[in-house]
Amino acid sequence: MEIYDYIVLSSTTKNQLQGDTYEFLIPPTWYNEMRSPVCRVELAQIHITKHSSSLAAYITTSLTANNVYYNKGKTVLGLLNNNTGNSYQIGEPLAISTSARPSKIDITFHEADDSSFQPDNFKLVLKFSYGSPKDTSYKIQYQN
Repeated sequence: MEIYDYIVLSSTTKNQLQGDTYEFLIPPTWYNEMRSPVCRVELAQIHITKHSSSLAAYITTSLTANNVYYNKGKTVLGLLNNNTGNSYQIGEPLAISTSARPSKIDITFHEADDSSFQPDNFKLVLKFSYGSPKDTSYKIQYQN
């Protein structure tokens, strides 16, 4: 059985803004220490109020990804399909393998040309999935 944690991040709950990157600090006491040391994180839901003419194409994160590669040196959290106005759809979510219980998460929004921007407002939900610690340790140790 997988166990899930959900973290809601928004433009109004950021701890800091560095250029176009939103920084969120997650208290370590929020996480259950009994969870596996590694997890998968997915962009589960998103709402963006776009900034002027900027159209979000993808979102990057500071989370270390062991299974996602983008030659621009960024960890892509998800690709966004713009329908009309502020409506964005997520295709199949990327399931990023990363260390569990991050204390800091950085989020940056990008246009198709890779330039970053600040949306007027946003809310996004990250879904953290954990397998059993025993099974996870076994799979990591004997991975071929």
